[in-house]
Amino acid sequence: MGINYRCEPMRERLKIKNDPAHIFSSFIYGDPDTPVLETYPGEPIRIRLLDGAHEEQHVLNIMGLPWRKEIADVKSPLVQSQTIGISEAFNIHIDEPYAAGDYLYYSGGIDDLWLGLWGIIRAYAVPHKYLLPLCGMCPVAPVKTPPKGTVVRKFEIAAIQKELVYNHFGDHDPEGLIFVPMKQARDIMCGKKEPVPLVLRANAGDWIEVTLHNLFDPKKPIKYHDYPSVPLEFPHEPGNRVSLSPQLLKYDPIFSSGINVGYNAAEQTAAPGECIRYLWHADREYGTVLLNSFGDLRNHRYHGLFGAIIIEPIGALYYNGIRQTDENYNENAVITAPGVETFREFVLFAHNGIRLLDKNNELIKTTEQDLTGEEAGHEAPDHEDTGEKGYNYRSERFLNRLKRIPAISKIFDSKVHGDPATPLLKSYVGERVIIRLLMPADKPRNISFLLHGHRWRAQPNDPLSRIIPVQGAVSVGNVFNIEPEPTKCKGDYLYRSGSLRWDVESGMWGIFRVMNRNIRCHCENVCRRVKKWWKKGKNKK
Repeated sequence: MGINYRCEPMRERLKIKNDPAHIFSSFIYGDPDTPVLETYPGEPIRIRLLDGAHEEQHVLNIMGLPWRKEIADVKSPLVQSQTIGISEAFNIHIDEPYAAGDYLYYSGGIDDLWLGLWGIIRAYAVPHKYLLPLCGMCPVAPVKTPPKGTVVRKFEIAAIQKELVYNHFGDHDPEGLIFVPMKQARDIMCGKKEPVPLVLRANAGDWIEVTLHNLFDPKKPIKYHDYPSVPLEFPHEPGNRVSLSPQLLKYDPIFSSGINVGYNAAEQTAAPGECIRYLWHADREYGTVLLNSFGDLRNHRYHGLFGAIIIEPIGALYYNGIRQTDENYNENAVITAPGVETFREFVLFAHNGIRLLDKNNELIKTTEQDLTGEEAGHEAPDHEDTGEKGYNYRSERFLNRLKRIPAISKIFDSKVHGDPATPLLKSYVGERVIIRLLMPADKPRNISFLLHGHRWRAQPNDPLSRIIPVQGAVSVGNVFNIEPEPTKCKGDYLYRSGSLRWDVESGMWGIFRVMNRNIRCHCENVCRRVKKWWKKGKNKK
């Protein structure tokens, strides 16, 4: 893999020094051989992205520098990733303000990244003798800090080691790595509370202060595994430092990016027993925002070390049922806000390349088996297809169900098998629903998202955007805000990946359950309205 005939393989850097947390650091390894794109703070950037050859799709991620999906459409969403296939080309216009520092661009899938598909965008703080500023002057984009009176939403987050059980059949990752709210860390570590991917919520206009605590056990080192595999593997000792890096949000790239990249001097990761503080600004309503850890992408992400922060409308309140809370870490919530139609929100993390063992502690390799569990008889799968699939640390493999009742026609039937382990999305007829879909890890093989019986606008804020029944070209780093048209009929609807072979049979499917409105639904809505009215009345006094 390469960029402009050049590449910078991670394995070659690890041979020089085994330091995964600083793999992108120019202080240790020097600048990469891939293009260093040079600019000054605030200057508009134009990137002409092309995929000339010759095997598969990729996805470009640029950390800290968002752009509009459709460059001529002001209603188009801001993004930080672009999926690209063979012979495709895109024009990326970065016109958002940005500060001086080094920014990472990379292909999201671990195989591409491992083989060297990454580089640096460098914004010089002072004029460089070989780089002429636009308009004959060096513009300055100062790093902002929270002005007096603004909302600063504070989060204490912990990175922990915790076994993840993906379903009641016993499929599990004994070496799970996850982010959790600090106040929940003890209960999750001792088994009183089930682990779910980290979901934070903040509102447009908020400043976000995150303190990340590394609670990894130094006496329990993270193990290296050669499955799920990457091409040209290189056995090495995994790192134990962690970080949090957000898409889309504004931050100082040197002090709050969560990435040790280029010549940015400040340490952006935390070792076991340490903590680190980040400051981010949600300057607008982004909806879904991915949170990554850049402590060791090769060895951490497929174990579950990722999260999300949802940027809700201005003044939004978050509800669990009828209870309003300022810190809602749940995968689902009801969101109310002034001038906005109340909606029910579901957060779905689609991830692949998961290392799972069955109840007998045997390594699961769905891509090498048929539906009876025997070897499928075909040649070994590509590296991109190794590992298991699921949503939100949960998976419902076909094989487990077929061993109980060998009837493929009943494979999705809850009357026969019970509900799947994957998230059960529950709503009422006619409600407004938004699905926050993101793919945080780990393999570059693209997936898609279907919700049977539903369709939605490809770009929800643009009334002229096309209406689609499936979101395609979903790859690592992509995020989507999917707002299906209101459901008119009660019932259970299947959501899944578009690929039945390997994706769905490996567990990447679930149920969206739509119920008739009842007394409970009406009571919850009344309580929310009264709560909001009371708050407004109290604030006026």
